Amino acid sequence: MLIRVIQARISITIKTRVSKKIMLDEANFEQRLATLEQTVADIKHQVIDAPTYSNWLEKVIGSISDEPAFLEALEYGRSLRHADMMIQDWTVQTPK
Repeated sequence: MLIRVIQARISITIKTRVSKKIMLDEANFEQRLATLEQTVADIKHQVIDAPTYSNWLEKVIGSISDEPAFLEALEYGRSLRHADMMIQDWTVQTPK
């Protein structure tokens, strides 16, 4: 009889601990799920509030126009075009 009482108490203790663990896991899960849902809602609002562009060029235009590297690249392009025009002019004017 004493053994059955001890077994019953052990069984109740184990069930109680498992039950508490499951409840803690469920509470943790619910909290994590709520955090995830709030994060998704925040991202949706950011996407909705973001400006829309009809193409990628509208988004980029003017974004780097005052950067020194950009200005240097523009000057390099101008010098190449100018050099190409000079070569074309020279080949057109040269008698064959």
